[in-house]
Amino acid sequence: MLAGLPILLVAALGGRVLLTPCARPDLPPEAQCAAVEVFEDREAAAGRRIPLAVVVLPATGSPAAADAVFFISGGPGQAATRSVAEVAEEHKATRVFRDIVFVDQRGTGGSNALPCVPFPATDIRLYLGEPGPEEVRRCRDTLSAKADLRLYSTEMAALDLEDVRRALGYERVTLDAGSYGTKVALRYLSRFPRRVRAAVLRAVNPPGFRIPLPFAAAGQAALDRLIADCGRDGACRAAFPDLRGDLAKALARLDTGPVPVNVTNPGTGKVEAATLDRRTFVARLHLLLFASRLANRIPLLLHTAALGDFSPFADLAAAFGKAIADQIDWGMQLSVLCTEDLPLISREEAELEARGTFLGPGLVFDAQAQCAAWPRGTLPRGHGEPVRSDVPVLLISGGLDPATPARYAEAAARTLSRSRHVVIPSGSHMDGGACVNAIASAFIAAGAADALDTSCVQDIRRPEWVLQ
Repeated sequence: MLAGLPILLVAALGGRVLLTPCARPDLPPEAQCAAVEVFEDREAAAGRRIPLAVVVLPATGSPAAADAVFFISGGPGQAATRSVAEVAEEHKATRVFRDIVFVDQRGTGGSNALPCVPFPATDIRLYLGEPGPEEVRRCRDTLSAKADLRLYSTEMAALDLEDVRRALGYERVTLDAGSYGTKVALRYLSRFPRRVRAAVLRAVNPPGFRIPLPFAAAGQAALDRLIADCGRDGACRAAFPDLRGDLAKALARLDTGPVPVNVTNPGTGKVEAATLDRRTFVARLHLLLFASRLANRIPLLLHTAALGDFSPFADLAAAFGKAIADQIDWGMQLSVLCTEDLPLISREEAELEARGTFLGPGLVFDAQAQCAAWPRGTLPRGHGEPVRSDVPVLLISGGLDPATPARYAEAAARTLSRSRHVVIPSGSHMDGGACVNAIASAFIAAGAADALDTSCVQDIRRPEWVLQ
């Protein structure tokens, strides 16, 4: 059952899978559902099987192209099938001649989800706090009955995608991936190069990218640019003439201990008294930089905090925390990061990368403390090595990205001989809207990036500042 609805469960090795109408209220009526069954332990090819939840949006025109677009979500921990309605609306041009396929990565959504919930839904700490090792151990013990937590990885996700491709009967696929999903896409391209017609990679995580090591420096660069942009805007500069001073005052206050806040609890809808500590403040400030529509509130929030009122910041941070809790299957995220990323970051490297940043190395250290209680898998051969390919690849970066700055896409492009890298000067993480979607659609239609018109990215601007 996928979200309580009938699907046909078959073994991937059995060939074509039959699709049935999803009839899910959150999906377009034409969406088709299925599940492809794979072994959890692929090497042993025995034991527990996982049904991979699949949703297909059929092409709206005729004749349909032979290659479907496989949409790959990020996180790690996001379920692709939760994005079907949004993608259907934003990618109408691509849908005319191509099916779009969504596969929940193992450990997410309908694919044996690993949804650690460290605190009850009514507990404000779920939205305005950070779980510690005790919560991780509790989550590990709960999930160990349904999963071998060492086997939920980028490598397994790539192999699972290949089984889905075969089961659906597509000879080749076009990949459209974002953020962590680009790491899955690149791994798939490395493992199955003849099965990929083209790939769109947005906010690129190339091999060797270790979450969250780059976040501190990238976040500081994004905040520095935000402060500079506010200073160049007359109204923003007049309202907030000393943003750096405001940030310094807010951090100085937090350095003396947690501050009291009145915050709307997203789990209950009620305003309640809570506290906000420095660790949560800087982590949420970094997250607000991910979305331009939220980053435009940062000057006002910093100024208000500098005056002693942290409640407006806490309210927005809690709402953002709710979105994360709703979207991320945290157990799956831990399985990926605690094998592929955090063990490969030294304390000295984390401190060096974070020197002089508002975020500091704490994000790395806290995550490593969580991983101490989590089972660690085995890295596959070739982990971290550049992907070399002559498949056409379009890479898209935001010039203001606080997590995956453009230099990482540039590094990936050096070994992708038919690639083109497009930078959105005023774009953050996964920004671009209609402009970038049109560029991606044109690239997918052509199967080549040489003649793309990318001029619209120069017209993308920050949303207007929120001044009061």
